[in-house]
Amino acid sequence: MQELKDSLRDAFEEQGYDVADVSANRDRVRIAVLDEEASAEELREITHSVVDESDVLGLDVTTESADSQEGVTTVVSFRYRG
Repeated sequence: MQELKDSLRDAFEEQGYDVADVSANRDRVRIAVLDEEASAEELREITHSVVDESDVLGLDVTTESADSQEGVTTVVSFRYRG
């Protein structure tokens, strides 16, 4: 799973996104991007450039804010069936 997380981080950063965190909990993967106006379609395309679309279940793009962070982050999350 570490290789998948590293590959996702690299892919998002290569497209110019500042990645705050990439984490996995069992089969759930979460990528937090420090861009509140990121295009959901572009984030989806980047994800599918790393992970085969058939291995991605329930891909979701949301925004969130936390008291401990400045600004809003955009979060890509999905279940990985790999």
